[in-house]
Amino acid sequence: MIKKITIIGSGNIATKLSLALKQSKFNIPQIISRNPKTGLLLAKQTESVFTNNFNNILPTDLIIICINDDHICSVIKSLPDIAMVHTSGSTDMNVFIDKKNYGVIYPIQSFNTNLDIDFQKIPICIESNNKILGEKLINLGNKISKKVFYLNSEKRKHIHLSAVIAANFSNFCYLIAKKYLDEKNLDFDLLKPLIIETAKKAVTQNPFLSQTGPAKRGDQKIINQHLEMLNDKNYKKIYKLLSENILMEYGK
Repeated sequence: MIKKITIIGSGNIATKLSLALKQSKFNIPQIISRNPKTGLLLAKQTESVFTNNFNNILPTDLIIICINDDHICSVIKSLPDIAMVHTSGSTDMNVFIDKKNYGVIYPIQSFNTNLDIDFQKIPICIESNNKILGEKLINLGNKISKKVFYLNSEKRKHIHLSAVIAANFSNFCYLIAKKYLDEKNLDFDLLKPLIIETAKKAVTQNPFLSQTGPAKRGDQKIINQHLEMLNDKNYKKIYKLLSENILMEYGK
């Protein structure tokens, strides 16, 4: 049974996951982070010990690596052979080469330390290299979330790609809209009810049925007008590419 969990990292996901684990009565003896400011803060929030020394790990049942994908391999190499997992959506389990017990705990959510979130509603993908650890990770997942799935690395990568498209790309479109309105001295708040309603539709029905707008209608006159109004050449390309794909999708 997993009782003690060491967290490596002190960013968004490390913070939210640590607090969820603490709330579910797990003991977090140590926070390990290269960032002393956020590391000390998270250690205080979880009543744990902070260190930036990977060679000074206190007794623990599991190490959870919550850092950027680019640094996962180098951190793993510096760790003792204790059961460990990472939280990445796209990094394969083969990064744990030469380790005995390892896996993945991937929460399908975008995190921000300044925003509250109900971890119980977040889908969590579990993977492990052996059945015993897998069962322990599933048990852990069930204590912090009502939606736990055992998925291999390949399927997890597909989920992560679709999550980037659904969340990161759509948010960038919000940014484009806000910057455009800022240039015209108009308030982005005017679009917020529309954004909220669009998101509601996306989770209550097939997104294919929710599509609206000039491209969906095949209104080329309005599309051309919008392209003329956009001054930023990159945003113009994005508008044109998305409109062309919507036109093709709906056979216009």
